[in-house]
Amino acid sequence: MERKSISIIVTGFILSVFILAGCGQGGLPEKFEEEAVKEKAMTAVAYFNERNYQGIIEMGSKELQESITAEQFAEVSDPYLEQCGEYVKVSKTVVLGNTDGQTGETFGGVVMVGKYESGQIQFTIAFNEQMELVQFIIR
Repeated sequence: MERKSISIIVTGFILSVFILAGCGQGGLPEKFEEEAVKEKAMTAVAYFNERNYQGIIEMGSKELQESITAEQFAEVSDPYLEQCGEYVKVSKTVVLGNTDGQTGETFGGVVMVGKYESGQIQFTIAFNEQMELVQFIIR
């Protein structure tokens, strides 16, 4: 039950970035460079594969850093890695963006599909204008 509640808390915080943004997802906003967003997202995926959850948290905004610990992150993430096995490669990447209709703040991110020995993991990763991590969802 605790693992599920941690997952809900993390997902709730993370999803709020795009739920609160009234304009919906679209192309990458002008303030973002596609290659920089992809590179930073790959860094987060590499940390995930190394189980360096503190590294992911340190990439985050202040709000993200205050919302989860490395131990909580591990409780949610380790089962994915245990089930899927060793990382092989990212097989698909889609770049996207969003604008908060109330504040005008823009977000840039990617949806990546990671191929593993025994399955795949989908990553939805987003950054604010300061390129701080605001979203890291795994499915």
